Amino acid sequence: MSSRRVLLYDYPGSICCQMTRLTLAEKGVAYAKHHIDIMDKAEQFEPWYTALNPRAVVPTLAIGDEIVTDTMTIVPRIDRELDGPALTPSAPEERASMEAIMHDVMALHYGVLLYAKRPAEGGRSPVVERGIFLRREREAHPERAEALDRRIAGNDRLKEILADASEVERQVAAARALVDRIDAALVGRDFVSAARWTLADAFTTAAIARFRLHGYGGWWSNGENENVARYYARMQARKSFVEAGVIDSGTERDL
Repeated sequence: MSSRRVLLYDYPGSICCQMTRLTLAEKGVAYAKHHIDIMDKAEQFEPWYTALNPRAVVPTLAIGDEIVTDTMTIVPRIDRELDGPALTPSAPEERASMEAIMHDVMALHYGVLLYAKRPAEGGRSPVVERGIFLRREREAHPERAEALDRRIAGNDRLKEILADASEVERQVAAARALVDRIDAALVGRDFVSAARWTLADAFTTAAIARFRLHGYGGWWSNGENENVARYYARMQARKSFVEAGVIDSGTERDL
């Protein structure tokens, strides 16, 4: 199995790429990276890339000649098919807990979490600017219409959500509630779904890093959610955290 070449199409700040890199690091998998500039160059919309990943998102993983897309598929495939320690619990209740946390992390709208705390600068929000950029790309590259139209629709939906204060509050509250649930899951143990590091820890570590990046570190400070605070410190101290290049500070360009 390990003789197959592993290539990750990657953007450093992508939360899903960080989940994937954490998993690869914990497995001890040697792999190559192909940087996809999803910001300035919008390389994810280039025809060669959408031929690999029609949704025009990162990550994409090549295992030998096979292309795997969607983080919820990529991460279990890494664990199942590549050499290294097993990262999925064998006990049914622990596996169910792992999968529930992974789904809960993926269900959040991280764009809302970012822009809810970042007011417009110069009279125009980054979401509006992104919409203008995407439409210019659509006009300049009609051959990329399908992928760009999906992204334009998603950006327009984000703009609508951000204009609705009650919906923003609901989305932020959902993320805050997840932190509370993670804290409860950590009572009496070091990892979120089992007695050892599992795939749920890749998702949880990346999510907490993203919350911190977005300015929500107060959710586990000042005596609140102390289990989460101790957990994140343990994850930061792991070799995989450094190897995966987890990002928890910076600006939108680091996302």
